[in-house]
Amino acid sequence: MNDSVVKITVAGFIGAVIMNLFVYLVVLLGVNITFPWQIAADIFLATQYITSILGTILGLIGTLALNIAGAILVYMIFKFTGYDYATLKGVLALNGFSFISMGLFMPLLRIAPQVQNQPLTNIMALVTLTITGAVMGLFLRRFMNMVKE
Repeated sequence: MNDSVVKITVAGFIGAVIMNLFVYLVVLLGVNITFPWQIAADIFLATQYITSILGTILGLIGTLALNIAGAILVYMIFKFTGYDYATLKGVLALNGFSFISMGLFMPLLRIAPQVQNQPLTNIMALVTLTITGAVMGLFLRRFMNMVKE
């Protein structure tokens, strides 16, 4: 695996799996929050279709795309600042990306407006993105340092 695009895509895929699986497990434990794939599906579909099979598939693809975008951001930060403190940089990059997307673009574009009234969903998003960013930072540091560019 010598291609940066492949490594970033794999990091994004790992991030999407972590994010969706972690939230799914939290919901199974009885915590009432909105799934990330439902929020992502709200970008593409009318409200009545978000919980359908099509909504779930589009939402999972949407979370994958957002995690790949997050991995690109982590990679760019590494390129500009180096690979030291990779875990911290991954956490900061993903949380910063989420604050911009969830805090600015979601309200602006009226994507999943109910999430603004769900503090627990937002707290879980912060926790999930912190874990995902840490793993993504470690993964990219490990596999990006293997190739001298």
